Amino acid sequence: MKTTKKIISLILALTLIFTVAVVPAFAAEDDGLLGWEDLTENDYPFVFVHGMGGWGAYEENAPMPYWGGMSFDGLNMSVGDTNIVDILTENGIETYEASVGPFSSAWDRACELYAQLTGTVVDYGAAHSEAHNHDRYGYSYEGKALMGENWDLETPINIMGHSFGGPTVRLFASLMYYGDEAEIAATGDDTSPLFTGGHDVIHSCTTFSSPNDGTPIADFLVDLKLIALIAFAGNLLGTFFGDEVMMWSLRFGHFGITPKEGEERAKFNLCNIMNFYRANDNCGYDMTIDGAKELNEKINVAPNTYYYSYTAIATEDNCVGMQKLSTPSMFSFSSFILSAYEGKTIDGVKMTKEWAISDGIVPYASAKCPMKDIDTAKNYSEAVGAGEEIEPGRWYMMDPLMDFQHASYMGVIGWPTSVEDFYVNYINTVNSR
Repeated sequence: MKTTKKIISLILALTLIFTVAVVPAFAAEDDGLLGWEDLTENDYPFVFVHGMGGWGAYEENAPMPYWGGMSFDGLNMSVGDTNIVDILTENGIETYEASVGPFSSAWDRACELYAQLTGTVVDYGAAHSEAHNHDRYGYSYEGKALMGENWDLETPINIMGHSFGGPTVRLFASLMYYGDEAEIAATGDDTSPLFTGGHDVIHSCTTFSSPNDGTPIADFLVDLKLIALIAFAGNLLGTFFGDEVMMWSLRFGHFGITPKEGEERAKFNLCNIMNFYRANDNCGYDMTIDGAKELNEKINVAPNTYYYSYTAIATEDNCVGMQKLSTPSMFSFSSFILSAYEGKTIDGVKMTKEWAISDGIVPYASAKCPMKDIDTAKNYSEAVGAGEEIEPGRWYMMDPLMDFQHASYMGVIGWPTSVEDFYVNYINTVNSR
């Protein structure tokens, strides 16, 4: 029975994930291989946040690790037992993996991340919840904090997000430091500490192949109403099976789409599905060009936090000057769509060559750093080569990983040796200051 459940879980999960053609990612600093003994001493925990369609530590039905558990070479995918979170932990790096809403907005995901870290009930904020017509409170993580004990809001942490996990951790870092005026005005003394600001506790914030300024692929998918389809499928499955049949919880309880806290089943409700879609409070809208601009208006760089962005480039010019994947894969169509937008304007943003070049899903222009911060951003390797001190409060862009696709990072295909070496380099980058 348990084996059958796992198989059903895997099939349902992969169906939803590959319907929207997005798979997780992470990346590395350079080609210099290091060993575990090279890691500098640093007691700050690392918190990994997955992308769209992903899962984490709270998902007991997951048939494989999200971080390092899958290898992908473009067309062929294989499941392994490499759990990078466990490997890092065994080597003295305190590491945790969050389980935020796989298709939720960056705001809702940031609120869930905060509740998981602090061992509290998810508070989406009174102003935000009213604006998007959903419940203010969500699932409870009381007694089951992500790090074992409730985060004291004083111990610094490192946060890393792959793909849509990038905007999630960027927003989280900004809220922790600056808070949110609308939420403070709406609730006064009842405001969640996440929205009050004043918490200078994010040591580093790293993005991996993240749509920091959106991606035309999201505009394409939103036009096809695929987010509404995901909500419909989630509500249907939640009505007949609850959350147990899937490998992860969709965490749509506050929208009334999946079971709420203490409920075994959801109730099928077409109005709730349409509200979720029209409220623009979902990952699909946040990754559109216009949605990303709105989201970035809420996000500011914290002055004492180190910011790093990792990118991947998997395309090259074809015979007519358009971009194509250097290795054919499931992302060939999406990379073609990105290339077809070159020279056009989407929601006021001119799609230059850097928007056509991509990892198959996320344009290089969007992944390298948010446009609003580009004037102060620096290339990391150039800064290090010039002997400059790496400073907090500004973005450092890593050299792009060539011939890496968006999905390659799941098993770090193409890395010189192994997934472990890949993470040693990433951890060392953060721990070196």
